[in-house]
Amino acid sequence: MKLLKSEKNIINVIKYGPIFFVIVLSFLITKIIIEQKNTYLNEEIIKIEKDFLHRNKQRVKDEVLRVYNSIKKEKLISEKLLKIEIKNRTYEAYQIAKHIYIEESKEDVEGHIHSEEHKFQTIKNALGGIIYNKGRGYFYIFDKKGKVYLQPLHEELEGKEFLEFEDAKGYKFVRKIVNTIRNKSEAYDSYYWYKANDSVNTYKKISFYKYFEPFDIAIGTGEYVEDFEKELQTKLLKRIKDIRYSNNKYIYIFDLKGKGLSHYKDELIGINRLNEKNTDGKYLIKDIINFAKNNKEGFFEYTATFNPNKQLKSNKKIAFLKLFEEWNWVIGSGFYLDNLNKELDERKLVLKKSNETAVKNVIMISFLITILFVLISFYISKLLTIKFKQYKLDIKKEIKKSFEKEKLLIQQSKMATMGEMIGNIAHQWKQPLSLISTSNGLLRLDKEFKNFSEKDVRNAMDSIDNSVQNLSETIDDFRNFFNPNKTKKRFFINDAFDKTFKLIESQFKNNNIEIIKNIENLEISSYENELLQTLINILKNAKEELVVKDELTRKLLFIDCTKKDDKLEISIKDNAGGIPIDIKEKIFDSYFTTKEDNGGTGIGLYMSKQIIEDSMDGKLLVSNVEFLYDDIKYQGAEFRIIIPYE
Repeated sequence: MKLLKSEKNIINVIKYGPIFFVIVLSFLITKIIIEQKNTYLNEEIIKIEKDFLHRNKQRVKDEVLRVYNSIKKEKLISEKLLKIEIKNRTYEAYQIAKHIYIEESKEDVEGHIHSEEHKFQTIKNALGGIIYNKGRGYFYIFDKKGKVYLQPLHEELEGKEFLEFEDAKGYKFVRKIVNTIRNKSEAYDSYYWYKANDSVNTYKKISFYKYFEPFDIAIGTGEYVEDFEKELQTKLLKRIKDIRYSNNKYIYIFDLKGKGLSHYKDELIGINRLNEKNTDGKYLIKDIINFAKNNKEGFFEYTATFNPNKQLKSNKKIAFLKLFEEWNWVIGSGFYLDNLNKELDERKLVLKKSNETAVKNVIMISFLITILFVLISFYISKLLTIKFKQYKLDIKKEIKKSFEKEKLLIQQSKMATMGEMIGNIAHQWKQPLSLISTSNGLLRLDKEFKNFSEKDVRNAMDSIDNSVQNLSETIDDFRNFFNPNKTKKRFFINDAFDKTFKLIESQFKNNNIEIIKNIENLEISSYENELLQTLINILKNAKEELVVKDELTRKLLFIDCTKKDDKLEISIKDNAGGIPIDIKEKIFDSYFTTKEDNGGTGIGLYMSKQIIEDSMDGKLLVSNVEFLYDDIKYQGAEFRIIIPYE
């Protein structure tokens, strides 16, 4: 078989097309890979920068928080140790007072017993002479009226009542001492009091009181938190100064006045650097302190005043700062950004070499693939020439078969529908024919017995005329249904349903099937006869399913027709139990039927789907549904016809 010019052109495209295609493809692939490599390079650089910053930020943050938590823990423990110490000191004083009281209560060699006043004075002298903690620690005595009897470092206060005395925060701490005496117990307390070398300012002090029953007094002692913490701070700062981690990084600490408390450079410790500027002309320490005061913690980028690594070109640095509010300390540590630039340069060099190697490989592979495709394309073109000729013959045969099959299918659909319609005609003719026969019989009887009037004859004739008219309308209805005219026209959807029910309604009445309608009277432009055929097929299918369901007390069919947006939607729903899952996807296939024994052809629903979707540009859908009607739950199949509303 000779090939057409267009078919020869196709063969030439197949023969030479791959060569051009592969060359263009190779160029495009090479270009894309180069761009991807460059994109990958840029992404890697960004990723390295992010990873470097994240890794180093996390590292300095972890170290600063570790030091912060260590300080906080030490401070917390130190307060507990301080409380234990002052409690032990108070117990020692209590034991001394108790021992003196017992000994002074004994008779001397002359049989005398010392007075209570003497005993109290002896205890006071003994406790007043005990000074500890480098002169800061001492014992004091109060009675239940708030009068102080012993105050070694402020003797001018002895004999005065302090029940209503308030410390710097407005706290009347002497009342706690009085309550301890009244409760005959012991207690801790915290308040602000004077130091021995400062009778003007008050300082936070933690005290412990214990009740001494013989004189109805409380003996106590305390320690200034500031003094105790200073010793702790000195110890901690010495330890923090020696911390080194991750390539010689260190921790530095400033107070809020700008004084250096800890640094790897000894000469900077104890120096106030608040007014020191960096190379950017900024007051670095002041900025660090302000950032910590405002944010409590966070990352701070700045230019350092010096760089311990002389090989680095820049002093740009990122630090994590944390404010320890209890002591007004700013704790920080950072890293230099020059390390990032060095890592980026090394990574760029590796990626550039990798990129060049990849490009060379792509060019070589593209060249080899081009040669291979040229050889393959010549071979395939020969095979395709032979296959083309064979396919032309096969396609012509298949088109002819398909055409004949489609003609047969349409004819079968028409014949099946026509057979059912003839049955409907016969059924609908029974009543008018019976009425004609009855009227005619009555006329004969009346004539035979000469017992009729002109009115009776007229009524009988009218009855016969009406019956004949009914027969004629029935014939017209069925003739219109089989009219092959496929002209699009405007019609009311209610009229279409009325025509449908005229053709098949008797079948539903004979089988006691209730039809519940909810149909909006809408006017549309479409193919009325084809819509009628589809409605009849679906309604007939529902009727057949309901007929075989003897167990149903009510056989129901619901018809709804509404407009939704620019679509007309018709829903036909029954209560026959629904379509089995294993056949639900097959019901629109041609020649598929479950009613072979009852003469089913399997083309009704197939043709319905073809009509709705091919001729009317719509959709025919089916699903199983559950619904309530008259407070009873039902299951059934629902067919939905969706067509354009024009």
